[in-house]
Amino acid sequence: MIVVRYAVSDPGKAAERSQLIDEHKAYLRDAPIRILLSGPSAPVAEGKSMTAVVIAEVDTFSEFETFNQLDPFVLAGVYRSVDTFEWRPTFGTLGERVKAGFDR
Repeated sequence: MIVVRYAVSDPGKAAERSQLIDEHKAYLRDAPIRILLSGPSAPVAEGKSMTAVVIAEVDTFSEFETFNQLDPFVLAGVYRSVDTFEWRPTFGTLGERVKAGFDR
């Protein structure tokens, strides 16, 4: 299954975010799940919060929830909100390439 995490940073936690960025990136690189895509939004407009997306392949949703809960940014409350959901892409060239990888 494909799962997406959409996280919105808490502007008041900028110092914590800066302190944990390397640990967060290492956590994503060494994740026990298959991360297909991950990254922050484009530079933030004034007054807007930074957002970040993780798209992963997992066997169960609970596997992704465990991964999410152990992310250093989540543990430190760097995100103001985190939404996770199963995603069922139905069209697009990237989706076709991802699906081809699932048929191994």
